[in-house]
Amino acid sequence: MFNSLIIIRTDASTAIGTGHVMRCLTLAGVLRDRGASVSFICREHDGHLCDRIEEQGFIVHRLRKGPDPVSPSPAFDPYHTPWLGVSWEEDAEETNQIISMLDKKPDWLIVDHYALDERWEKHLRPYVSRIFVIDDLADRVHDCDLFLDQNLVEGMETRYNDKVPSTCGKMLGPKYALLQPIYAELHDRIPPREGPIRRILIFFGGVDQNNLTGIALSAVMELNHPDIEVDVVISEKSPFYNTIRDQATGRPGIILHSNLPSLAPLIAKADLAIGASGTTSWERLCLGLPTVVITTAENQKAIAHGLKEQGLVIWLGHADTITAKMIRDSISKLLSRRDIRDWSSQCSQRVDGLGVMRVFTALTISPDTALHVRRAKLSDEKILLSWANDPLNRKNSFTLDEISPDRHHQWFYDKLRDVENVFLYIVESEDKVPIGQVRFERKCEIWEIHYSLATEFRNRGVGRSLLKAGLCTFRKEHEGVIILGRVKEENTPSCKVFESLNFSAKSDGGGWRISVCSDAGSWMNEYVPDLLFDWIIDGHEVRWAHDAAELPAGDMCFFLSYGKIVNNKRLMQHRNNLVVHASDLPRGRGWSPLTWQILEGADTIPVTLFEAADEVDSGPIYLQEHISFDGSELVDDLRKEQARATINLCLTFVKEYPAVLNRAKDQVGTPTHYSRRFPEDSKIDLDRSIREQINLLRVVDNERYPAWFEIAGIKISLNVSKNERDMNQ
Repeated sequence: MFNSLIIIRTDASTAIGTGHVMRCLTLAGVLRDRGASVSFICREHDGHLCDRIEEQGFIVHRLRKGPDPVSPSPAFDPYHTPWLGVSWEEDAEETNQIISMLDKKPDWLIVDHYALDERWEKHLRPYVSRIFVIDDLADRVHDCDLFLDQNLVEGMETRYNDKVPSTCGKMLGPKYALLQPIYAELHDRIPPREGPIRRILIFFGGVDQNNLTGIALSAVMELNHPDIEVDVVISEKSPFYNTIRDQATGRPGIILHSNLPSLAPLIAKADLAIGASGTTSWERLCLGLPTVVITTAENQKAIAHGLKEQGLVIWLGHADTITAKMIRDSISKLLSRRDIRDWSSQCSQRVDGLGVMRVFTALTISPDTALHVRRAKLSDEKILLSWANDPLNRKNSFTLDEISPDRHHQWFYDKLRDVENVFLYIVESEDKVPIGQVRFERKCEIWEIHYSLATEFRNRGVGRSLLKAGLCTFRKEHEGVIILGRVKEENTPSCKVFESLNFSAKSDGGGWRISVCSDAGSWMNEYVPDLLFDWIIDGHEVRWAHDAAELPAGDMCFFLSYGKIVNNKRLMQHRNNLVVHASDLPRGRGWSPLTWQILEGADTIPVTLFEAADEVDSGPIYLQEHISFDGSELVDDLRKEQARATINLCLTFVKEYPAVLNRAKDQVGTPTHYSRRFPEDSKIDLDRSIREQINLLRVVDNERYPAWFEIAGIKISLNVSKNERDMNQ
């Protein structure tokens, strides 16, 4: 669950329209469903939607309506400054007063307002953790961490280059359109339109000050096609509602709708739409609905032009030039058009309805986000090209020229066909949102690691998680030893390699040949990549295997959670062979020492790094540190802390090598030994209380050896886990 505090600053009015609030409501709903606390700050303009937001279950902090319109200063203020109703300074201070009364600093401030720019954002910057701006205009500068423009206009990839910080993650284009989840659900279910037009949808937004709804309805009625049904959507607050209602009265094929929770059902039913070129454009495209558009605002013209150029809409012109005859003639021609199916299919290919999940992932991603890895497939060609041509990648590359689709196509096909020497992975969130790619390419015996991260996820600390997820998957799929070389960011010279991952390019560090050997099924394998990346970055050559017999000779080998006996001949392949054991050696030699000590009631446990010897767990000790627990930790928490200490000891040993060898101390005292644990050891005694057996419940592994008990000869397993959501309430 995503447990964060989010504030949204947006407005609706007769001048602004309803689109800004409605798309923010869509995003807010997804955030709330995933555990976030979301509230709105809105000004009570004429035509505000504060009541509508509250009906959706959100808190609205209301700002008073401004006394007089605010005229913009041509030199400093955005063109839409009058939409704010007060000066930006007053609005910023009022917003700050609301935020200051909250219990904690908001994790995100989301801003969707044409009248606000970097001055307002800089004023609020100290009081929030991050700022996310939603915009469509590219007419002013912003100070934000994440930016969204969901439109499709010419020069989209570059028009914000000097209007947002270079470190800002940019989400550009309709793939990020904030559509209600129902659109993604319906996208693959709604067939393309074909055959004659039987149903027309008319919708010009929640305000429609030009009464284009009435004009379009008159045009359709003049067609004299009683076989065509018409859905008309208009707000009851519209000044033209009564007029349009009178138009529809007595016409059985005309159905009037108002204040719908979603347009999706009507879009799905319709064969053709007549409407504006605003946010509804992406809803219609997603469900493959051919549309005749009329622009109602200046910012819609670029969108309409872009859609027209790609054959996705018919653009009749701007509102002030449109007549009922123009609409009627256009629809009349479409009634006999034979390529409606192709048109509809092209529309649905441009928007998949998953934009709100992509934005959600960009807002919520962190180093702890669960990532999933899959092999790249043919359909990934387009997204890989977009990552390769990311402006930051191109800026840091040896050539500033974009990679052409043809050149990238050949590269991509070559990589997919080289199944022995190239492992190309796409890393995704749990919602299947692509985060980036990790690629392993074999150069002689060494595997180079290449990666790229989507721009919207940069500077969020997930680069290492991306690489780690890729390496863990590669380790599972690749048999035998793997020898890894330096990590390389796509299209980037070596001096820039680690910038976006917040890695520091360190010195060569001696260039040791370091091996790690772990059991194939060990829980420790999740943490091994953390070691390998640090060593690779330091200039060492690293090897990772699950069988000591496969390791080539080297300088040192770390046996981590490795259960096999390694004979002296194998040990002789490395100068030093190291083992990490969670006990105060020589006490606690043997199996599962941390588990046994937790069962004994210990809350502080030593973790010891020592030299492997002929007798198990008997070699001289180099380093040791202690880990402490408060009694609430379950097995994953215990392992995480043990892994942290293990990694720290291994890194310290290599960093101080070979001087660290002088710190060797023989084990002193009488050895004790722990036995191997088996699934039977996780049996719950029904005659004892839970409190008496709490430590047993803490150490059970739900997958491999769950807690269990037996009744009437039937074995019943228990799942032991923390309810994190309840803990955070």
